[in-house]
Amino acid sequence: MEKILACLSPSPSNLKILHAAADMARDNRELIALFVETPDFARLSAKDRQRLQDNTREAIRLGARVQTVGGDDVAFQIAEYARLSEIEIIVLGQSDFSSVRHYSKPTLPDRLAELLPDAEIHVIPDRRRNVRFPVQREQTGKKRVLFDSLFTFLMLFAATLIGLFLYRHELSNSSIMMVYLLSVLLISVTTSQRWYSGVSSVIILFLFNYFFVQPRFSLNVYESGYPVSFFVMFLTAMISGTLANRLKRNAQQSAEAAFRTRIISETDQLLAKASARDEIMSICARQSSSLLGREVVLYETDGKSIGRSWPWPEDSAAEAADRSALREYLSGDGINPLFYPVRIQDRTYAVLCVTDRKPYPEISAQSTLQSVLGECALALENEKNVREKESAAILAENERVRADLLRSISHDLRTPLTSISGNAGALLENEARFDTETKRRLCQDIYDDSLWLTELVENLLTATRMEGGEARLRRNSELIEDILRDAVSHIRPDSGRSIRVEPVPEILLATVDARLIVQVLVNLVSNAMKYTPPGTDICLSAERQDNRVVISVADWGPGIPDDEKERVFDMFYVGSNRETVGRKSLGLGLALCRTIVQAHGGEIWVTDNDPQGAVFHFTLPLEEVPEHG
Repeated sequence: MEKILACLSPSPSNLKILHAAADMARDNRELIALFVETPDFARLSAKDRQRLQDNTREAIRLGARVQTVGGDDVAFQIAEYARLSEIEIIVLGQSDFSSVRHYSKPTLPDRLAELLPDAEIHVIPDRRRNVRFPVQREQTGKKRVLFDSLFTFLMLFAATLIGLFLYRHELSNSSIMMVYLLSVLLISVTTSQRWYSGVSSVIILFLFNYFFVQPRFSLNVYESGYPVSFFVMFLTAMISGTLANRLKRNAQQSAEAAFRTRIISETDQLLAKASARDEIMSICARQSSSLLGREVVLYETDGKSIGRSWPWPEDSAAEAADRSALREYLSGDGINPLFYPVRIQDRTYAVLCVTDRKPYPEISAQSTLQSVLGECALALENEKNVREKESAAILAENERVRADLLRSISHDLRTPLTSISGNAGALLENEARFDTETKRRLCQDIYDDSLWLTELVENLLTATRMEGGEARLRRNSELIEDILRDAVSHIRPDSGRSIRVEPVPEILLATVDARLIVQVLVNLVSNAMKYTPPGTDICLSAERQDNRVVISVADWGPGIPDDEKERVFDMFYVGSNRETVGRKSLGLGLALCRTIVQAHGGEIWVTDNDPQGAVFHFTLPLEEVPEHG
């Protein structure tokens, strides 16, 4: 993607430059607004600082990515950034480079053309081409001014006392001069403004001349070489003070840059571990609050407040935020000065709102904030893509399950329906020729197949209601022994197999939906009858274990392999013994049993019977039997 660089400055005409660059960037180009922070930036007037903030917010509204670099040479910094970022189109205005002329040096466009001979440089004309931005002294509080003045006085006083001490011990004047130079360095490093070191440089000349140059205690000088020494001393003090101030400023900028880098690094690490949308939003708000040093609140595009950072004011301005301003901002018709978008490309996920009324963040902090919000927007985009992929996978899985269900039902229904229709047709066509025994056998087959179809339909309906949450449990206090006997009465007798209910050793009560528990037992017993050979029994029993009832259904069939004991309760799983029972297994009965038991807060599992067969166990919450005195 081609990139366009627009120079950002506090110039009144900078908005014109930004709009021109935005018009050029409409054809699928990335717009970058670059601000070069020079040492004079700290001395900009409040009006120019405000204008710079306004220009920055307008650049953000136009979709630009704001970046900040620092250095003395504006042209070199712009050229290096453009070269590293592979930018070939640069847009700037005449008033932007008129303020950075250095005597007879070339203008900014000339320097850029020299440094970037292959770049396309657009200069936007401006009638106010000779405008210079006035600088002012940094605004400091009264306490700070008092501290700096007192510190300067104490340092000069201490240096004079030390000089008198050295003079009394007949040390050279050069040693005393070093003490004064040291005091100027300390003043430059400690005080908040540069003029303290300049004034101190002048004062030390008079102090040194008054106390240590013959004739002492006067401003006269006998030796002709002293004026030169004074001048050299003054230049040394001024240069050393200026260098100390510059080193202090560079140290502050380095510390701020390190802090911003740490914020970005922490944000990347936190986002790498985050997966949920709310967690990403919370990280975005917390890191933004740490970067700006103020409370923030994060609004989703629908105006919902989430991801609040702490400490959180009780009377938050965010609670009374104008929602119409949010809508206006998101629509692009206007911009609130304290709103920052969390967006990637054309998608806006949220808006970060600064909730307090501190001074506007510096442009370097805003540039870092854009990086943090960009990382959060990318994380939100990835989270959305993951959710969409999961939804698509779930939808595909549901479609696969639905197709498998239709195939299974179609396959398993075909045989009993064919049998029913065939036997019924034979009775209709040959009723007179069939004897009584043949008619009874055909009717019995029709009856058996219809019962199997009825059981299948009941299981399908119950499973659908349980999985969809439509079935409501009608819990009542029920006697376990009555439930066992009721279940046996619902099972059709089978010649060659008997169903035996073990006596319950004590009175066991459970608050359950008796109809559904009976269906569980019917399914378990019917399933056991499919696999149990003729001449064996199926045993139902119940016992108390701690605060629950354990109901067991045991058979003496072929049993269940260990690797299938967990899978037999999965829907549509029929196991390796399907061929032994033919059409009689659709894989719904045991899955329905597990759903019903879990809805009652119980568990179901299968173990081996001794010497052969399987035992299905499930638990129900036990209800204490009330005692009557």
